[in-house]
Amino acid sequence: MENKTKLQIARLPRALGELAHSNQFLKISALAAYCFCFLMIALSFYQAARAPIVLPLTALAMPFDEAKLPKPEDEIAQAVKAYIDRRYRWEPKTVTQNLQAAAVFIPPSSQKAYRAATANVAKFAIEKGVLQRAYVNEVAVNLEKKTAKVSGDRVTAIQGLKAAGDLRLELSFESGPRTRENPWGIYITKEREE
Repeated sequence: MENKTKLQIARLPRALGELAHSNQFLKISALAAYCFCFLMIALSFYQAARAPIVLPLTALAMPFDEAKLPKPEDEIAQAVKAYIDRRYRWEPKTVTQNLQAAAVFIPPSSQKAYRAATANVAKFAIEKGVLQRAYVNEVAVNLEKKTAKVSGDRVTAIQGLKAAGDLRLELSFESGPRTRENPWGIYITKEREE
């Protein structure tokens, strides 16, 4: 009879080795998770401390082009040209509408005087069939005195007879609220022909 003995490997040391290996793996995984969380918290604080990024968009959701701010003199010159175009460019059919359109450049305190002065112009233009065109050549703006000197040409036709002359004006202005009709916010307080 043969005696065969089977050797069995003890399970306890192997189980302890696997347990130690699993424990080591869990410790390394926990350390990696802590490092990742710390990194994410630091990144969150960095993002929260930064200034926000503003994306200016037009009404059509297109990005605005970055442009330099215009000079105040240029803005005032544009407003003066728009005023001259409405105030001094008309014909008998449109004189009333153009003079009313120019009223958006007059401050509220002077509206009554402006309407009284332009009513006589409109009445004369309609009765005599007067046509007037004004062409601005130069606008010299003085910000300290708040004046704008306008030079250009004026063509006037009375019942078909045309006459050309110089247009020389000195306009006093002030700043006010910007509106859709007056986006420059420039209001003419005094007008003097030279």
